[in-house]
Amino acid sequence: MNTDEIRKRFLDFFRSKDHAIRPSDSLIPQGDPTLLFTGAGMNQFKEYFLGLKKDMTRAATCQKCLRTGDLDNVGKTPYHHSFFEMLGNFSFGNYFKEDAIAWAVEFLTEQLRIPLEKLRFSVHSDDEEAYRIWTEKLKIPADRVKKLGDRSNFWPANARADGPNGPCGPCSEIFYDQGNAFGCGHATCDVDCDCGRFAEIWNLVFTQFNRQEGGALPPLAAKNIDTGAGLERIACVMQGKRNNFEIDTLQPLVDWTLRKFGKHSSPNALLLSKIIVDHTRAATFAIADGVQPSNEGRGYVIRKLIRRAVWRSRSLADQTPKEPLLAALAAETAKMMEEAYPELARELPRVQMLLRGEEERFLETLEEGKKVLSRMTDEALSRSEKKLPADAVFKLYDTYGFPDELTSVIAAEKGLAIDTAGFESLMENQRQRAKEASKIADSIFVAEDVPAGLKGQPETRFLGYQTLETPAVVLFAEKRNDAAWIVLDQTPFYAEQGGQVGDQGRLEWEGRSVPVLNTQKKDIWIAHQIDSRERVPSPGTSVFCKVNRDRRNAIRRHHTATHLLHAALRKILGPHVRQLGSLVSPEKLRFDFSHPKAVTEGELGEIENFVNSAILENLPVSTDEKNLRDAQQEGALAFFGEKYKDRVRMVSVAADLSKELCGGTHVARTGDIGILLITEESSVGSGTRRIEAVSGFAALDLIRKTRLRLDQAANTLRVPADEIPEQLAKLLKKVRESEKSKSKSGVSADEIRKMTEAAQTFGNLKLVSPMAFSGVGVNELRSIADQIRKAFGEQECVTILFTVDENRSVRYVIASATPKIDASKLADQIARVLKGSGGGKKEFAQGGGKSPELLESARAEIPNMIAEFLKT
Repeated sequence: MNTDEIRKRFLDFFRSKDHAIRPSDSLIPQGDPTLLFTGAGMNQFKEYFLGLKKDMTRAATCQKCLRTGDLDNVGKTPYHHSFFEMLGNFSFGNYFKEDAIAWAVEFLTEQLRIPLEKLRFSVHSDDEEAYRIWTEKLKIPADRVKKLGDRSNFWPANARADGPNGPCGPCSEIFYDQGNAFGCGHATCDVDCDCGRFAEIWNLVFTQFNRQEGGALPPLAAKNIDTGAGLERIACVMQGKRNNFEIDTLQPLVDWTLRKFGKHSSPNALLLSKIIVDHTRAATFAIADGVQPSNEGRGYVIRKLIRRAVWRSRSLADQTPKEPLLAALAAETAKMMEEAYPELARELPRVQMLLRGEEERFLETLEEGKKVLSRMTDEALSRSEKKLPADAVFKLYDTYGFPDELTSVIAAEKGLAIDTAGFESLMENQRQRAKEASKIADSIFVAEDVPAGLKGQPETRFLGYQTLETPAVVLFAEKRNDAAWIVLDQTPFYAEQGGQVGDQGRLEWEGRSVPVLNTQKKDIWIAHQIDSRERVPSPGTSVFCKVNRDRRNAIRRHHTATHLLHAALRKILGPHVRQLGSLVSPEKLRFDFSHPKAVTEGELGEIENFVNSAILENLPVSTDEKNLRDAQQEGALAFFGEKYKDRVRMVSVAADLSKELCGGTHVARTGDIGILLITEESSVGSGTRRIEAVSGFAALDLIRKTRLRLDQAANTLRVPADEIPEQLAKLLKKVRESEKSKSKSGVSADEIRKMTEAAQTFGNLKLVSPMAFSGVGVNELRSIADQIRKAFGEQECVTILFTVDENRSVRYVIASATPKIDASKLADQIARVLKGSGGGKKEFAQGGGKSPELLESARAEIPNMIAEFLKT
């Protein structure tokens, strides 16, 4: 039975048990900053487990999951993956242990036809209820139901003793017995043996306690079921394989990788291929879900997976691969997973673009890493060390992606070992941090930030699509963190989400009119912020809501303009362009999108023209509520990282110009936007560009300000506005010519000319002695003196230049181009005035003193000194 069939049978089975079948959530967790990635099927149901949502009591999914806590085991064990699929069924205060256990057995034995005698089971040692269900109701022999402790059969593990506080409970696990040939052969071998004979295929978590400080376990009012069955593990069992990488969705990718490098299935080649396939598959799904490789957060995790895969491909090829591998493998992955995840094919151009860029950059980084390693080894040898320190090996791995085995090989060539034990210790610390970041957070079921007065209150109804004014009733109000917040039963105020800022306006009650400063969404409620100095109304108070109409209209213009901009980018730059973030405010719009390089001026012009053409056509903008799958089949674009319900709102411009899933507010026709002007294009990270633009009155304001600046520039330059570029070009040309003429002393030819023109005349002799320079060194003075001498040609001249340095000392040089003046003697005379010293040769001399207050006296005496020289 292939993997697609197993997935379908699971979902169909639980559909028959009245479960709502939900699509896999994104790998980017929604509304939960405690998680880097979705690592379990239950993540998307947090609000149901907390009791905040009650429109569904049973659900089942096949969830994409990504965990990176055990990367070093990938490929080495039969079952470890970074990316995998998790089958799960869930109950939110509905059925409990008996149904969960019975349905699990029914699915495995009747739908998958696994013989019951091939299954083994475990329960928590204190869970007599589950034990009786297995042994008495299902008649499972007691020797096939193992009682285990908190570490393996309680969730979270060891929570009873160590915490955290909050919902928790015992587990019951189901194992498949692969037979003696797979195990250790010991008579005592059972499900708790790590020999590999018993493959865990399903974990049933019974969330029934609410742990409190001190370890008390009072029962929860509503008990929940959370189960997880690894799809790849079940496929491995059903297909009679010994290793998950041999199943129908992975073996072809491993074979493809081996063929790509002309390798046979040697143990090492097979291991490398498995790692490459696993990491590339994880990166493909993550990027398709909107993760951008980067140097922080989840982007950093994906970049490391990519680099690990690239390094393994380099090792497999025995050299640098002749062409990027990962992009081609991503295409094979998309084909392999097409039935369950058709979005991979849609996102493939962008996925391949990013993978190709990451692979090429990493190969460049490896070369830089080699240089760093060379410096490190030289430093170690200079200290007579025999080992490269652990922190150096770790830095190479963490910063440059340099595998420790490569570091070891290169270091050995210089007679150095590496501190393997220290490196492993640093790696273990990093693995623990990765586990903490990717595991289900301790507080996933904690709703401490929901005020007690809100719990149990109905969801706020949003009326802002139809009206900007409406009566409402206060559900809750409080002052918190220097702000006052009011929650209403219904509201026309749009809460900040999806990149669109929250509405502002006024709330009126009991003869008062209070400004609403911001509007935000909190779980299922919409909260209105007012000044903390205002008195908040009591629950049950009737209020009247008025949204700031002009501000909302400005926001609507920018939001619809954002959709047109997205369509223009995909049309002109290519279908790889996807929205990665946005800001829609009254003042402007900001749009982040995937693209590998800067958008050219020509392309920006085409994009601006595309949008403004659509505006001038005054096209209709419509909104429709549709089933999510139907909307996607119509080509509606979804925003990365956004969580969508089964029923979605699709915003369309004309019939097919733009279709996006969007909950924001929009204009009725594109002509309402007025005009769009792009104000800036920039980079915000590898493979991500940003465009900022304005429309409507914001664009008109920009035009007015620009026109005013042009008029001011024209008046300053004394030319008509249309001649400003030509006049600026002329001025810049003069500046550049002046810069080119500057010597290494920093004095331009024009300044040299002015100094020579100001020279004093003594018969046929010219004396140049300008005001003292500041901060100019003696070498620069010599250079200036040489330029002055060259400027006079055959003319007899003497140049005396002074400078005052940062220590307030006077320095001077004398260059004599006449036999009548001895520079050395003249330097000595000036030194006596400055109370310093001086000397040199007849043609050139220098001197100095520490009395800058005597400088002008010395300069005043120079003409007299020259006159005395000329008498002799």
